[in-house]
Amino acid sequence: MNEPIKQVQQLSQSKYRVLELVGHGQFGRVYRAIHQPSGKVFALKELDKKRFPTHKFLREMVFLTSLQHPNVVTFQGLEHTPTGRYIVMDYCEGGDLRSLMKSEGQLSLAQSLRLVADVLAGLDHVHSRKIIHRDIKPENILLSHTEGGLIARISDFGLSRLCNELCADKQDDCNGSPAYMAPERFYGQYSHASDLYAVGVMLFELVTGDRPFSGLPQELMSAHLNQAVTIPDTVPFLLRSTITTALQKLPLRRFRSTSEMLKSIQIAMEVVNLAEGDKFQPQSVDELGALFH
Repeated sequence: MNEPIKQVQQLSQSKYRVLELVGHGQFGRVYRAIHQPSGKVFALKELDKKRFPTHKFLREMVFLTSLQHPNVVTFQGLEHTPTGRYIVMDYCEGGDLRSLMKSEGQLSLAQSLRLVADVLAGLDHVHSRKIIHRDIKPENILLSHTEGGLIARISDFGLSRLCNELCADKQDDCNGSPAYMAPERFYGQYSHASDLYAVGVMLFELVTGDRPFSGLPQELMSAHLNQAVTIPDTVPFLLRSTITTALQKLPLRRFRSTSEMLKSIQIAMEVVNLAEGDKFQPQSVDELGALFH
């Protein structure tokens, strides 16, 4: 539940007025705030001075401002106040994908595929700049409302890079969620294929309602490294193929690029849309899955 406005400390000597606390991220608290000169609403993400020295973050600013894509949350600037520093980002009024999954239960197949396609389109944009996110998960996928419905936007691309740089100084990979980490991530290795593995886990979860592996961090590590993924037969054939490729243990056996995985999702979307266009109303996942065989 969001913190009431009266309990939120206002920023001194700032052009932003805090409206409410909306969450806690890896960098600190996240607020919804209004830019008083323009009246526009933004997200302010707190930067802990001890963990994230200003000089290191400033090196990332040119990179962050270069990321301009509908499916990537845009960095707007850095706000300095006498009491703290805040990253100014687009505010996504739809919350995050995790919250949507909890409130709606298992999403429809068509909606799940659209959101995953959005994520891959955003990833393709940033991967083209030779950047790896390293922490793709539903909590880092934010949602915006458009005339066409919800769109997914990846958050904290540059922040993940900064976090990993700081962790490298400590010889410790602090970034990443074990439930979504590719096998090589547990050994401190990563590539674009590591992000695609995480998208594969997220796709599995959206389609089936569960993640492929569960348990404590050590159990998750063992499963990602050694345990074969079992995909229910009720999952449509094309999606089983997509998930199987994305969740290969060896990076070279996964999709060769983000765009290749996106094309696989788009083909599945076309089949689903064709079924809807023909007024076909499946009574079960099994019946819909037959369309993919």
